Amino acid sequence: MATRNALKIVSRRFSGSGKVLSEEERAAENVFIKKMEKEKLEKIAQQGPVQAAGSASEVKASGASAESGPKVSEDKYRNYAVVAGVVTIFGGIGWYLKAGRKKQPQAQE
Repeated sequence: MATRNALKIVSRRFSGSGKVLSEEERAAENVFIKKMEKEKLEKIAQQGPVQAAGSASEVKASGASAESGPKVSEDKYRNYAVVAGVVTIFGGIGWYLKAGRKKQPQAQE
């Protein structure tokens, strides 16, 4: 599903003229998308029963929009990046506020 949406956005973005796709173009695009999804599922099936079961559940989970339960990232590097980003943002805000509080030197007469 995400692949299909991404291909639609990319094809419309780079079509150049900004026109809406004709019926023939849309049909050709849908055939291409279905072919790509079929190839992806076949590749998962060839990986083996143990790996395919995990991959197939991931494909179903990514395609399902009404899934119960929280969506938590399992990628530890992504989690580190989020934490680093939050720390950087708060550090930048603190630096900005601290810099704004400096007193201007008063001219002595």
